[in-house]
Amino acid sequence: MAAKKKIGKVIRQRTAREDGSIGSLQKTLEKDFKLPHGSVKLVYPSGRKARIDADVGALRKHWRTKG
Repeated sequence: MAAKKKIGKVIRQRTAREDGSIGSLQKTLEKDFKLPHGSVKLVYPSGRKARIDADVGALRKHWRTKG
């Protein structure tokens, strides 16, 4: 059996916690992927920007019910 090839270095392996804030998730994504400050914007299915003090669980709930 052939050995598995690695495509590249894994940057982010874990999902965001349900009780984590949107703001902390945005900062973490910018830092992990070396993106400029303010380049990550998380939105609801309606297109409205998610508030930074909202939690990730609420954002997921909106996407599950709408999507």
